[in-house]
Amino acid sequence: MEWDEPGKEAEDQVWKAGKTVKWAFVAVLVVAAAVIGLFTIFRTHAAQATVEKAFEMVEQGDMDGLMECVDPEGQLGLLWEEDEELRDTVLSFLEDYRLEFSSLSFATRSDNEAAEVELRGGRLNMYSAGEEDIPSAFIDLEDSDLMFYVEKRDGDWLIEGVNYDIEELMSGDGFFPF
Repeated sequence: MEWDEPGKEAEDQVWKAGKTVKWAFVAVLVVAAAVIGLFTIFRTHAAQATVEKAFEMVEQGDMDGLMECVDPEGQLGLLWEEDEELRDTVLSFLEDYRLEFSSLSFATRSDNEAAEVELRGGRLNMYSAGEEDIPSAFIDLEDSDLMFYVEKRDGDWLIEGVNYDIEELMSGDGFFPF
């Protein structure tokens, strides 16, 4: 059977539409594979997300929120609970200064239940209370060598400790070791 001119035109349109649908399907598969691949390769480890949240809580001056990121039975949790002078010093500092972190970068090594999250870089701007425009100080965090020890407890990743002696830092001249 031979198609007349309108029938041939309709057949060509159906063929082109089918070809377009096939290419659209291929494009959707490629995009989906790329997204899944990126999330697999570049996803943030849950332990690192806990450390990032801790930094956010410090920026907000939310010590209760920060302590939700800390293992109450770990080095930092026990120190916070037992050392009232340390608590007062930290809380006073956060009343006097607003901290702003930017461009933080981390490296995370982990196994099933424990991780080390190393602060690799970033910047800390400190503002005196009430001052919004000009930082009182800024600190380049690239050479801080700050390591967070994070452990999985009841399904949540919590900060157990850091590689600095917090009590010694608080008793010294500088609040920050870097």
